[in-house]
Amino acid sequence: MHESKSHRKANEMESNVIKVKVFRYDPAVDESPYYSHFEVPFEPGMSAMNALDYIYQHLDSSIAYYDHAGCVLGICARCTAKINGKSGLLCQTPVQGDILLEPISTSRVIRDLVVRWNK
Repeated sequence: MHESKSHRKANEMESNVIKVKVFRYDPAVDESPYYSHFEVPFEPGMSAMNALDYIYQHLDSSIAYYDHAGCVLGICARCTAKINGKSGLLCQTPVQGDILLEPISTSRVIRDLVVRWNK
């Protein structure tokens, strides 16, 4: 059985999209945390920060995270978060497929992925 050219193209396009699940919580507004789900075009070499940038610029500008303005060099560590359950820097962690993004500590959330760093 052979796939048609249009069917192959549709499959290729679907495989170039990743699903990003993002922790959301604004203690001033929300009763409890929840997750938002997004589909983001995948590009080889993209970081978790690139996925968040796409979400912010094209899908949901209300999402809160430390963006590239911090440093994007992996030096300041402001963008530390849990990526698929493991601590890492959003700006330095490469995306390989679907991802889950959560704050490094849910007890110190200011909003979404932004946390209070001092104790």
